[in-house]
Amino acid sequence: MTERSRIPRGTRPRSLLAALVATGTLVLGACGGDGDDEGKSPPTPAPADAASTASDPGTDPASAPGTPEPADTPPAKSTAPPTGRTAPPTSAPARPPAQRPAATPRCTTDHLALSLGRIDAGAGNRYAPLVFTNTGTTTCALRGYPGVSLLDASGDRVGHPAKRSGSMLPAVKLAPGKHAYAALHTIAPGLTDKPCWPRAQRVNVYPPGSKAALRAPARSFEVCGDTFDVSAVAPGKHP
Repeated sequence: MTERSRIPRGTRPRSLLAALVATGTLVLGACGGDGDDEGKSPPTPAPADAASTASDPGTDPASAPGTPEPADTPPAKSTAPPTGRTAPPTSAPARPPAQRPAATPRCTTDHLALSLGRIDAGAGNRYAPLVFTNTGTTTCALRGYPGVSLLDASGDRVGHPAKRSGSMLPAVKLAPGKHAYAALHTIAPGLTDKPCWPRAQRVNVYPPGSKAALRAPARSFEVCGDTFDVSAVAPGKHP
């Protein structure tokens, strides 16, 4: 016979009842533990994400409370030209302005010779051409009025410088060996009460635009009536 069969029958119900009572006491102790644990630090809660994930594994994290929804991004604008349209025609490049020919240099005293032409008398007037000759190797130009004075044998000026007479003329281009002239003018003796000037020995001339003078013999040119003027330069050797 085994040990189980040795336990008396009246003993089993009591043992089972004692075990049930002990179990009930433990359950009641667990339920009333909240009041006994007052003053103790509460248990650390699990992270929200972990609890949410653990409680609802199918929840989308993007739609969870507190997570903002992504803003709608506007579609990017295309910078390419619309199809089916042709580009505007390209204008032809502007042509550079035509270059002007270089201006003819002014004639200077280094390349000019001066002479006084034949005196022409008529109707109480006297004219004598001052002739400029290009002695250089290149073309040069003269334009305007020369400055003219008369000198005696000692080099002193006789009377006053010639006054400008007539209109301004176009520039005269002088090729090598070519001539231009300016006309000296006075009047015949006795036409006025004013006397004639002493006879000059030389004529002193500043070509137009020049600060250097040329000289030539005055020949028999004599100023009378206090009239002495000069014209602008013209082409040729005389009127």
